[in-house]
Amino acid sequence: MLRNIHDALAKLDQSMTQSGDLSAITFHRGVEREALRVSRQDGKISQLPHPTALGSPLTHSSITTDYSEALMEFITGVHDSVEGVISELRDIHLMTNRVLDQQDECLWPGSMPCALSSNAEVPIAYYGESNSGKLKRVYREGLSNRYGRIMQCIAGMHYNFSFSDSFWTFLADYRGVDISSEKALKEFKSQQYFALIRNFRRKSWVLSLLFGASPAIDSSFLPHKPEKLTTLGDRTWAGLNATSLRMSDIGYQNKAQDGLFVCYNEVDTYINTIKGALKTPYPAYEKIGVKVDGDYKQLSHNILQIENEYYSDIRPKRVTQSGEHPSAALQKRGVEYIEVRIMDLDPTSPIGMKPETLYFLDTFLMCCMLHGDDRLGMDECQQLRKTQQEIATHGRELDTPFDFGFGPIPLRDKASELLSHMHEIAKFLSDQTGNSAYLDSLVHQQNKLANLDTLPAAQVLQQCEQYGSYQEAMLSIGKAQQQAWLAQEVSPELQQKFKQWAEHSIAEQAKIESSDQVDFDTFLKQYMQPQ
Repeated sequence: MLRNIHDALAKLDQSMTQSGDLSAITFHRGVEREALRVSRQDGKISQLPHPTALGSPLTHSSITTDYSEALMEFITGVHDSVEGVISELRDIHLMTNRVLDQQDECLWPGSMPCALSSNAEVPIAYYGESNSGKLKRVYREGLSNRYGRIMQCIAGMHYNFSFSDSFWTFLADYRGVDISSEKALKEFKSQQYFALIRNFRRKSWVLSLLFGASPAIDSSFLPHKPEKLTTLGDRTWAGLNATSLRMSDIGYQNKAQDGLFVCYNEVDTYINTIKGALKTPYPAYEKIGVKVDGDYKQLSHNILQIENEYYSDIRPKRVTQSGEHPSAALQKRGVEYIEVRIMDLDPTSPIGMKPETLYFLDTFLMCCMLHGDDRLGMDECQQLRKTQQEIATHGRELDTPFDFGFGPIPLRDKASELLSHMHEIAKFLSDQTGNSAYLDSLVHQQNKLANLDTLPAAQVLQQCEQYGSYQEAMLSIGKAQQQAWLAQEVSPELQQKFKQWAEHSIAEQAKIESSDQVDFDTFLKQYMQPQ
């Protein structure tokens, strides 16, 4: 691995020196941050509708909802710098917290949800009366009937990432591939992004180790305490050496998808696997029914209702056109970017993440791209999934051997080896850009291995102990973060911009609702047709 990376960086350095063009190491990135709205008084999930002052969740480009009406989702645009992403995300939080303050609410800072008395307490998101709005609503009804609403309240951070055009020119030259035609370039990008994804699957455990921040849950999250968890204070169950229960079998659970073997070895194989799940009935879902007594219970009774239902810690992505399915977009125009979905929210950050985390992700994804393109076999894929689960539940046992497909090795040794390989990339990026943040971030992660108390998961457990429970810890942190936002000044220009965005999105929703030409039954039948 180290030789692959060293040779590629040497060639990249030579290429940029000869051309004088540094854009080959320009990355494009954006972030999606999810967060529950909760009552500031008792930390219960909000029962209020999405605030009108924040616009329409159906059409607003930056502020929407995920599964629940109370589960907000903030989406940044695409930026060439980490600072650009952070700045935009800060503005969104700054304005949102002012609105939530007016209804005595704040944002829940943790990935695992607040105390929930039952599924009925979780309001499903509402997107208006247009056909597209109803589609989103029925899909969520399906998730409710399939998995329960409480599980859908888990929140995370998604990182959308792509390389510049100049990088693809360099990589094609380095790999000896002719990309002079549009078709060749499309196929090369897709193949290489899939190689990145395969290497991500081999290495993503380190993200749970270094950034996992969900070692504890409120006892209401599960009907019974799993043996692997310990009672910690009042109403809290915790994995004392866990990193990310969100990414374990305690978090996102989907038995129907256990049989899906998505190896990411070939673009067409991936697409065909997903398409197959979209048309394969699943007995338990058939029992639910689709339209029962005039009401839709789900979009279909198949393994997947729509493609986004497939749970994965990383996805190949392409911006879709109106009415277009994601797999059809991938097949026609190739992979445009990748979406990293494994990241927990960082409760110690008021925006759910730190800049240093994004710098590390850039370095990590560059490492995954330059590592090589070895295929993933079924045995290796299954072993990696098993190991990922083990690290999620007891990954802070650094001297314990884990099997990454080639025999047991102490986790500390494996993590140190990987970070050592990444060091050359981080130094290269810092040297070439004049920005030490890449190298500083890597050194900071290496220091975590020497002091496990600095791991986010360890800090969350410390906070649970300090406040007496997970519920009280997260509520206290959320309230303090909101007070810090409220203490900041807001420029008239920013206020006006967000007001215009909200008004425009509401007008756009009304326009969509008035433009529907068919009833929902007809619309749904057309939408569910294979593409």
